[in-house]
Amino acid sequence: MRAPLWTGLACLAAMVALPAQVAARKQGDVRYPFEQVWSAALRLVRVDLRMPVTDRDPEAGYMLFDYLEHGKRFPGSVELVRGDRDKGPATKIVVQVQGLPAYVEQMLLERLQQKLRAEFGEPFEPPRAPAQKPKQPEQKPPEPPPEGDVPIAPSHDGLAPDS
Repeated sequence: MRAPLWTGLACLAAMVALPAQVAARKQGDVRYPFEQVWSAALRLVRVDLRMPVTDRDPEAGYMLFDYLEHGKRFPGSVELVRGDRDKGPATKIVVQVQGLPAYVEQMLLERLQQKLRAEFGEPFEPPRAPAQKPKQPEQKPPEPPPEGDVPIAPSHDGLAPDS
């Protein structure tokens, strides 16, 4: 009877002691061109945070890196998606770091947004559509008088003509 009890307790202790895999990700949209966001993200990871980039593809818009914390490596990624060009430049950013809490991803996203503002100024605002004037109701031209009626011309003295 004791063996199943100890086995159950050992399994429970192992489940509590081992960290759970966290599959979170943070995303945000910025009003900067894709090329500016790509270069800022690369500089943030490699230069500012001094993390090794393991793979990158600027055409596909992704970068893989190792997030270093307390001597451990956690795989991370930054994905960039080009936005709707009709509304001006926009880029969607997706940050993911496996095995760490979501606040780490949120911190990376916020630091990238701060870096974009610091290096490139305020984000681009799309042009506003010009205000449209309300349509005037269509004015119909005056109808011509019936054929038998002849309009009476006003007199020169401003008085109505004598009939």
